[in-house]
Amino acid sequence: MTKVDVILLCYNQSAYIKQAIDSIFAQKVSEQLVVKIIIADDASTDSTLQIIKDNVSRSPFEVVFLKEQQNLGISKNYQRAFDAADGDYIAVLEGDDYWSSEKHIQQHIDFLEQHKECSMSMNRIAYYDQQKETLQTYMWEYVDSPHFVDVEEQISKGNQLGNLSACVFRTKCVKKLPQDVYNLRIADWMLGVMLAQQGNIGLFEQSTSVYRMNSNSQWARKIQSEQIKEMIVLAQEYDKFQNGKYHDYWLQFIALQKRIEQRKIKRFIPNWLINILRKLRGK
Repeated sequence: MTKVDVILLCYNQSAYIKQAIDSIFAQKVSEQLVVKIIIADDASTDSTLQIIKDNVSRSPFEVVFLKEQQNLGISKNYQRAFDAADGDYIAVLEGDDYWSSEKHIQQHIDFLEQHKECSMSMNRIAYYDQQKETLQTYMWEYVDSPHFVDVEEQISKGNQLGNLSACVFRTKCVKKLPQDVYNLRIADWMLGVMLAQQGNIGLFEQSTSVYRMNSNSQWARKIQSEQIKEMIVLAQEYDKFQNGKYHDYWLQFIALQKRIEQRKIKRFIPNWLINILRKLRGK
């Protein structure tokens, strides 16, 4: 039998949590898959945890609640949830997201069983804008499908994961992660970097998960220039964390972001001023 741990991470998501758990309960898996749900509530102060408990009796799968404790923050909550996993695979669902297909888990497991060289898999993401009430599937950037991301691409082209609710990991690979990786900000980027060192990240085009953009989606709501500045700072932090092991790749990423920002700035500069600047540079 193949064991899959579904980690449900939540914090103050009472408005969305029922849709999340319903999408887990709706999963159709083969008889060879044993599914266990691990609830990692990060000390919610609203009714999130109570809503889950009120619906546990409907679950077709075993449900385990991690010990209630003080708020840890998302990275440390991931850490304790990963530590609690003991199956062959780990599927993640964050409490304000949901799976849009009852074959989400099975699709990932089938993929990873076929691609033993991969440390994890990710499906294409759909975005639901809570404010505009619109659902849009993320444009597929890759010519090939499936697409396989190595550590160079995960660094130099930026975080390819996008949303962990679209990901399934090999548990043995997660268990090899250094514990101090959870001290970093926005750990999903570095999580992908660390896992890509153990095997490729397999991306496939089918979209079976939805990332909800709401007032708490701080990253998605930032303008591009703010995102670029923060990513450059993060790249420098991550490069330092790895003691320069992939220094050239991090420099490639930083250079790429600076080019993107420069192109954006040039769009607002009149041609006559660009010509003057070029002449001055030539001198």
